Amino acid sequence: MFARFARIALALIAVSTIASCSGQKIETLKDAICCDGGYEYRHRDRFAAEKDRQRLIDELTAARKENEALSARTRSVEDQLADRDRELASLRAKGEDSGRVSSQFSSMQGDLHRSNARSADLERQLADKDNLAAELVAAQATVAALQAGTGDRDKLAEAQLATLNAAGADKDRLTADLAAAQQRTVELERQLADRDRELAGLRGDLSTEMAKLKDAQRGLIRALRPQIDKGNIMVDLNNERLLINLASGYLFGSGEDQLKSAGSDALKQVGAILKDFPEYKVSVDGHTDNRPIRSELRKKFPSNKELSEARATNAAMALGEGGLTAVTTHGYADTRPIMPNRTEPGRAKNRRVEVRVTR
Repeated sequence: MFARFARIALALIAVSTIASCSGQKIETLKDAICCDGGYEYRHRDRFAAEKDRQRLIDELTAARKENEALSARTRSVEDQLADRDRELASLRAKGEDSGRVSSQFSSMQGDLHRSNARSADLERQLADKDNLAAELVAAQATVAALQAGTGDRDKLAEAQLATLNAAGADKDRLTADLAAAQQRTVELERQLADRDRELAGLRGDLSTEMAKLKDAQRGLIRALRPQIDKGNIMVDLNNERLLINLASGYLFGSGEDQLKSAGSDALKQVGAILKDFPEYKVSVDGHTDNRPIRSELRKKFPSNKELSEARATNAAMALGEGGLTAVTTHGYADTRPIMPNRTEPGRAKNRRVEVRVTR
């Protein structure tokens, strides 16, 4: 490339010296003669310098187009990665494998952002190459001025050659940067394909887990059908957990933490069914309405929190009698209402015990 730019510079010098030469025909560079105190050369093709300059500009334009195409491809990959991000977010709570995928995906997004920044830098370099084309035009104007008898032809040749050499080096570096960016895009596409396969595997695992939870749900509904029909118990399944909601009025007397006989029997049935799914975690949560503890009950339960904790503990013991072990308990008092506490029906809905089954 250096030799090509040298030829361009020499061609420009040859054009600049034609007007002031004595008119003697010079067939080759070796036939150069001294003229007017400087050196003068004649080339067989007077338009070679202009053709080389135009070729350089065309190459720079092609490089810019290639970079624009690469940027478009990078944006397309980023859009696809964003789609995978949304899918990964919905699976993030499914287990440790899903969390690891989310972490790796965030790292890949950072790499993609850095690749985009690199592409922007290449765009700025392409803009600099446009400035080079303008400098070549300015150099032609300088040659024209020298043809009128101004300046030093030898110094012009040296300066133009240095400029063209620098342009060639910049173009080589730009080409290498573009190749690196293309390689990075290929790598990101490979990682995207890996994530697609991993997501497919997670979806398969989730489908298997959902099938197991549906079996548990069907067993609970069969066992608790009378209580479910009366609204005392609700069984709900979604893609995150199986939830058994038992009304406090069905399980306990007002202000009490000891289970009624019917409530104890129902919880034992729940424990007998859930013990067949040991791979799942089971927690028992006690909830109350927002009315404060009054009168003599305050001696036993200073607040609703203590009452909700006691009810959750006794419910967990009944599950254990049904065969379920390793149950955790929580008392949330009135901090997690499912209905407004402004009406009695709303408060009744909030007084509940929930058995939550998760992976």
